[in-house]
Amino acid sequence: MNYLGIDYGEKRLGLAKGDDRLKIATPFKTIENGPGLLNNLADIVETEVIEKIIVGVPISFDGAKNDFAARVVEFAEDLEARIGLPVETVNEVFSSKIAGENSIKVDESSAALILQTYLDRL
Repeated sequence: MNYLGIDYGEKRLGLAKGDDRLKIATPFKTIENGPGLLNNLADIVETEVIEKIIVGVPISFDGAKNDFAARVVEFAEDLEARIGLPVETVNEVFSSKIAGENSIKVDESSAALILQTYLDRL
């Protein structure tokens, strides 16, 4: 199964790809968050033959979700409705911070960390 990992941001989304055969997530690209976002993602899903999407949600250690986390969950629900594929959310607390310490392409690297965490659990 082919997966797309998403690190959702107010300005940009980092994307990563992976599959359950190799279980390795790789940074893919960064796209702008704006009008046409869901259509853009639908095109990527079709072109890359994606079968499931994993979206990172920033959840605190005590399990609380802030306003931004609620927006990310709403985005994930809208995306699932638009593309008709399963979209799963996973906790992504600190993914951008960890990726930022190791990469110039923070958004893509954060998405890869989110997806890799998911693939490691398969």
